[in-house]
Amino acid sequence: MARAARRAWSDEEEESLLEKLTTLVDQGVWQAEHGFHPGYLEVLENQMRSSFPQGGIAQNHIEAKIKNWKQTYFQLQHMLQIPGFGWNATENRLLVEDAVWNEYVQVNRRARQMKEMQFPNYNRWCHCFGREY
Repeated sequence: MARAARRAWSDEEEESLLEKLTTLVDQGVWQAEHGFHPGYLEVLENQMRSSFPQGGIAQNHIEAKIKNWKQTYFQLQHMLQIPGFGWNATENRLLVEDAVWNEYVQVNRRARQMKEMQFPNYNRWCHCFGREY
């Protein structure tokens, strides 16, 4: 099966998806101890289709977006377990000294841009993905 082309998400679509995912978590029906029960992507796809009928948002797009959020969330969680890393809850960004950061990115190159980024959805990701380990 061929992979679908990447999809650019609008801020409104991302916000809507995160709201819908949070609602599924709050309902307690779809979240399992280590992820989500089968079928949750179909539910989200139907909900997104209702909100954005011309958006062309398919399950594979939703799955890719959630995978990206999870990777970012778990990377942040990993960093916050390391001495020298902290969290600025006001600005939703990492706090880390340059020396600690430089040492970290030598091993974890994928994280290079994360030092200066803001993560406004971090608390919601904690809510949605925090039980997965």
